[in-house]
Amino acid sequence: MRKFILSAVLFLGCSLSVATAQASPIDPETKSQQAWWKNRYEDQVKALKEQPCDILFLGDSITDYWATTGKKVWDSAWAPLKALNFGISGDKTGNLIWRIDDSKLPTLSDPKVCVVMIGTNNTGHYKCGEAPEKTAIGVLTVVQRLLLRYPDTQVVLLAIFPRGATPQDPMRIHNDKINKILAATRLPRMHFVDINKKFLDPHGQFLPGVTKDQLHPTEKGYQIWASSLLPTVKKILTQQ
Repeated sequence: MRKFILSAVLFLGCSLSVATAQASPIDPETKSQQAWWKNRYEDQVKALKEQPCDILFLGDSITDYWATTGKKVWDSAWAPLKALNFGISGDKTGNLIWRIDDSKLPTLSDPKVCVVMIGTNNTGHYKCGEAPEKTAIGVLTVVQRLLLRYPDTQVVLLAIFPRGATPQDPMRIHNDKINKILAATRLPRMHFVDINKKFLDPHGQFLPGVTKDQLHPTEKGYQIWASSLLPTVKKILTQQ
């Protein structure tokens, strides 16, 4: 029943009731007053206008760092498939929603696949104080925006990656609760993909060398991400 309720909330545009001191996870929120963020955003919008895009990655620093830590893997795995990066470090769901709304995602043509990774900064910023249901609706609002903007595009929604050193870490537990809601949700053209176990040993601890800070992947982590996700994306591409 929950998955149908969440879908209805998204598509009927219902608002969330939140504490006044805490922004709603579905409210567009800019950070353009920060010069580095504004510059990164403007560079990405320019790339959308000028470069072919069959795959569009959207998210926060975990996506953004494909351009730095994961660049070697990106150039090998994703660049040949005409992928573009629309991730910015530190973004919460509301920041990504703002960027989608403000830019209108001006790609030369509709991408065949959008890959979404967002939500862990809601957890970190509010120190697990934002209810998992609210963060989940923020994530799904991002998906909704993409489904409406690109009527024929398939959206791959990734489970929020593990964070924290152990399965008992409060932020890991919080993200797991969000992922459980996302996994139970069904939206048209949305594919929920959970590759989190690929980064972990049987005890739920990170495999050696896959993360530098129990949050962001190393190059090895990005290689695991690419090799785990490529089969799904390539399958979607062949069906377009």
